[in-house]
Amino acid sequence: MAAPQPTWGDVYEVPATTTADDLLRLPDDGSKNELYEGMLVREMTSPGHGAICHRFSVALGIYAGQQGFTNAIVQNALFDLTPPDATRKTVLAPDLAILRGSAAPSWDVPREIPLLAIEVVSPSQTLLELALKAQFYRAVGVEEVWVVDATSRSIEVWNAQGRTLLGERELLTSSLLPGFSVAISFLLDG
Repeated sequence: MAAPQPTWGDVYEVPATTTADDLLRLPDDGSKNELYEGMLVREMTSPGHGAICHRFSVALGIYAGQQGFTNAIVQNALFDLTPPDATRKTVLAPDLAILRGSAAPSWDVPREIPLLAIEVVSPSQTLLELALKAQFYRAVGVEEVWVVDATSRSIEVWNAQGRTLLGERELLTSSLLPGFSVAISFLLDG
């Protein structure tokens, strides 16, 4: 069975030997570069996308400061999520992620699976396209994935209980983050 084609950005063929470290050496041209089953996926984001990511960073940063794990939140960090039996690399960079444990983030691409991954739908993407990515995150062991869609004004939460759709009038909470609660309207609009 053929691997599903990534759809959340421009897709390029790259040598099968391309690694996570190779992605770190690509020019910093404003693109987010990922490998999905050996294919390079390049994505550009908009100021609106960045503003939503910033509001998530603020809300999670305040929570993390109160809980004492401020080094655990990273933005656009690469994670080598290649399954052990895979022949082609998958290295993804969630818009935001929460690391497991209390270790400081490294300067290398970790093989550790993040606890939580957040993806914000860009104008060039659809919620359906990012469902592929969310399913991959869950399959490799990410405990929870939040897919934020400003167009539908909603957040899809993917976890062990399945998929839950939250609307703009609801609060975003997580059993992974005891006491964390933020209005989805704040995340979308500020």
